[in-house]
Amino acid sequence: MKLSTDSQLVLKNFAAINSNIVINTGSELKTISEAKNILAKATVNESFDTAFGIYDLNEFLGVVGMFDDPELTIADDSNSIKISQGRRAVKYFFSAPDILTSPSKDIAMPSAEVTFTLTLDDMADIRKASAALGVSDVIVSGKAGESGISLVVTDIKDKTSNSFDIDMDGCQRSDEAFEFIFNISNFKFVSGDYEVTISKRLISHFKNLSIPVEYWVALEKNSTFGGK
Repeated sequence: MKLSTDSQLVLKNFAAINSNIVINTGSELKTISEAKNILAKATVNESFDTAFGIYDLNEFLGVVGMFDDPELTIADDSNSIKISQGRRAVKYFFSAPDILTSPSKDIAMPSAEVTFTLTLDDMADIRKASAALGVSDVIVSGKAGESGISLVVTDIKDKTSNSFDIDMDGCQRSDEAFEFIFNISNFKFVSGDYEVTISKRLISHFKNLSIPVEYWVALEKNSTFGGK
């Protein structure tokens, strides 16, 4: 079996969410953060015949990266994998899946109060503003009775905090007022444009518009919905 560049990209991204992973049979990869506030799922070209666990995903990808075009062969006892090319090979041992953190079930996304497209450029601007201003809160806000929304990068705990705003076009939203708050450290996404849906039940869904990868991200508990 070969591990495609796209699959390696997804796994590298997943390693930023959780350093270990359980790979189940089939073509779907999933991971969940230790805090259980980020869940990610991707569909890849490869189909895995055997379930296995990797304790240190970055280490595993580093071993794969030692070779230009490696062949991956799972041992008959399913306890290890041979990563080889030509005369060179690495025997890499798996970890027991039951000692690793993995999603137990998918999230059933509730009905959304807000839907919009977050572009690659928008995300780049959000990250730049967070770094430049030294703040980590991202607020998706809308006023009662209005049709637009704004993304605000700020410090929600500091009323005098400097802030960066983006007015979002083409959104669908509730007529109620809301302030949905994220910590930017939870925006651990593969680069691209995303369809974003947010529920007042403090859960959001980010779906990549180019490749089959998606994320569910918990909102901060001080998010609000309703009122003026």
